[in-house]
Amino acid sequence: MVQFEYDGVMKRYNVKVPFTLAGESSMVTIAAMSETNRITLHREVSIKLLRQVLLSWDEYEHQMTKELDDLFDEDETKKKGDK
Repeated sequence: MVQFEYDGVMKRYNVKVPFTLAGESSMVTIAAMSETNRITLHREVSIKLLRQVLLSWDEYEHQMTKELDDLFDEDETKKKGDK
């Protein structure tokens, strides 16, 4: 499971994936996605994992855009109702 965590200081999304070592699981940052859709890899990753990250990013970005569109649509509906 790929997670994206926004870092407001660096203005980027940290890409985290699960990692297990000696029976202990945690999330490890493997890359960063900039606000301009550029990826910086912090670790060596397989092509398979990189594809999964890119597909997950595309889905995440689509979901964020959809949520923003929904918010704008709600605002327009409220403005029309006020008139």
